[in-house]
Amino acid sequence: MIKRFFPILILTSSVLLGSSFIQTNPPISPKKGSFVCIINDKPFIIENMKANFRKITGGEIQLSFSNDRFVKFTFLNPTVNNRIDVSVPGRNHYIRYEDPSTSLVGKPKQGYVLLSKLDELNKVVSGEFELQISVQMSDGNEKLIKVSQGKLYDIPIEFRQ
Repeated sequence: MIKRFFPILILTSSVLLGSSFIQTNPPISPKKGSFVCIINDKPFIIENMKANFRKITGGEIQLSFSNDRFVKFTFLNPTVNNRIDVSVPGRNHYIRYEDPSTSLVGKPKQGYVLLSKLDELNKVVSGEFELQISVQMSDGNEKLIKVSQGKLYDIPIEFRQ
């Protein structure tokens, strides 16, 4: 009987002892091609992210990213080192966030995006962002989502037409 419970005892002890060293907000060590941020104090990482870069009607340039939460992360005529204030509505940026707990869509209430690299020759884009996103709940209340420490690490660009 003791033989049967000994492995369970060891496993349980390991989990309990190991969990005391877990940080609530572990440092993020992203790789090239990573879209990373902290969403409501929880790390969110997507590796092997891709960006779409295309010319649209009128010769303007559109740069966009999408993933399972940021349904749209789009910029019109993006420039390097131009801090985009996403709290000011405009056609130069569009960010849409889907809340996984409700599937409701939210938009930035405040924050910024700063592209630090937009290298068309080497086909990569890098930058940083911080956002506060407002999701209107079905009961009429507002849910705020905090996105901090957002980084784009040498995301490969795919040119589209």
